[in-house]
Amino acid sequence: MSAELPMVLHAAHKIVSDQLERLRALAEETRQAGIALSGELRQGERQLDELALQRRLSVSGSAAAENLAKREVALRTRCEKLAQDLRTNQHALKQLEQLISQIEMSSSTLISADGSADPWALALRAQVIHGREEERVRLAREVHDGPAQVLANSLMILETCYSQAQQIGAEKLVTMLDRMRSATRDGMRDVRRFIADLRPGLIEEQGLVAAINDYIRGYVNAYNAHATFEADPIPRLASEIEIVLYRIVQEALQNAYKYARGAHVVVRLSQQPSALHLTIRDNGPGFDPHEVLRRAGHSSWGLTSMRERAELVGARFTVASRPGHGTEVTVVLPMT
Repeated sequence: MSAELPMVLHAAHKIVSDQLERLRALAEETRQAGIALSGELRQGERQLDELALQRRLSVSGSAAAENLAKREVALRTRCEKLAQDLRTNQHALKQLEQLISQIEMSSSTLISADGSADPWALALRAQVIHGREEERVRLAREVHDGPAQVLANSLMILETCYSQAQQIGAEKLVTMLDRMRSATRDGMRDVRRFIADLRPGLIEEQGLVAAINDYIRGYVNAYNAHATFEADPIPRLASEIEIVLYRIVQEALQNAYKYARGAHVVVRLSQQPSALHLTIRDNGPGFDPHEVLRRAGHSSWGLTSMRERAELVGARFTVASRPGHGTEVTVVLPMT
């Protein structure tokens, strides 16, 4: 009977693999539908912002203002419907991906050499990662609907006051309002960057390489920094792995900006026969990693966060640095 067991297990694995292909196709259809909904929602939100601005700048009580208000209400209703449809789509996709992930991990134990893998522990780790991302998206939405809108409204009022102060020739007031406009614009830019950083980029739509490339391009433009990205052709990975690697790149670049401003940063993603290697290296001033890790509080939070993320997906995380010799962050993910 024991001699027949391997054949039975391989047969079971084949059955599960066939069903997995059907589930993956269904998940991909759901993902593409979500991408389309997300694009419509972004376009609607941009149009809504433009309408709100036009309405606030129009003459109160005029026919044009009333027409803009009606259009704004209609567009807001449409955006709310799109947002609800997108949430439903994302929930369905999440359920499908979790099902696929759990089946994949359970199926892998059928043909593993020693059966040592614990699929439920791995599934729990995936849920932790996705739970964190959901919280970040929720926070991004709240910031967009709260502080970002407050700043946008404040800027519009300041623009109106600035124009009126110019018309009456109040030079001191014009100067003060101009400073307030600049400060508010800076605040809006920071808040928008914060919202963008909370969201997981283009990972779901285009994959890890495209998402990292897009983030680095935005990082260079936002901070006038020097950073390059090199990547081997990488197949799509499990969503939780792509999220973790993306967040590590994000955290490492933020650290480079804070502590090695002006240094050149090179991000490298390479596919080795048995592992995926991610390295982020800068030629900045460097530091003593042991000293940093001994400190409590925010000074070591970035390194700790990156290490914890890597460990969640079974990757090895290392930091190599010393004063005067730059810093290199390395993540090695075994590929079985």
